[in-house]
Amino acid sequence: MFGSIASGVFTIKPGHLNDPVSVYCDQTTDGGGWTVIQRRFDGSLEFFRYIWAYRDGFGDPSGEYWLGLDNIYYLTAHNHYEMYIELEDWVGNVKYARYGTFSVGPRFDYILSVGGYSGTAGDGFHLSSSSQGNNGAKFSARWFDQDSNYSTGSMTELYGGGWWYNDYGSYSNLNGPYFRDTDGLNNAYNGNGVRWYPFNNEDQYSLKKTKMMVRPTDFSTRVANMRLTK
Repeated sequence: MFGSIASGVFTIKPGHLNDPVSVYCDQTTDGGGWTVIQRRFDGSLEFFRYIWAYRDGFGDPSGEYWLGLDNIYYLTAHNHYEMYIELEDWVGNVKYARYGTFSVGPRFDYILSVGGYSGTAGDGFHLSSSSQGNNGAKFSARWFDQDSNYSTGSMTELYGGGWWYNDYGSYSNLNGPYFRDTDGLNNAYNGNGVRWYPFNNEDQYSLKKTKMMVRPTDFSTRVANMRLTK
């Protein structure tokens, strides 16, 4: 993927995995080199799934898809990675959230480690809060409840998608139910949709498009070194 100028589907081997994995690589955003780990844009793919689906991945890299927690773990476990999240609402506003550090722990907790927010979409992982933030949270999926406040019941059943939920839910859930409302608003009794609360500070607003991408933090240095050796 390094040195390629066209975005598209590539084959990679994250970490110590024996089998190659097909991924979509974004080569246009901020210099390129991004591996897309999640993408949604039309609601054609169901994201209310069991943990084994989130573990292995589902969908098509050329369309809507989830790369898989095992793949994300092996990808981010052997190097330092950053994350770039691109979001779009129903009137064409595009914003981003960038995190200088990102990794996912091994099965079965898949603990999220994220930090260093910058961007225009707001910090949907709510790093400033130890009780309501997502940093350090375990991944929950359908019938796989790992949020730390068991008295509130399953956050996955409540919010309708696998995510890193904290004690009180989450300020974000990009894997929530997809709503096609022309204004992006959804019924509070029907889940919370594709959420990134600080995007517009509306708790019940469901976004139209999402793209979660990662790349090595030293990507720019690697590209520069490759050019020097040519």
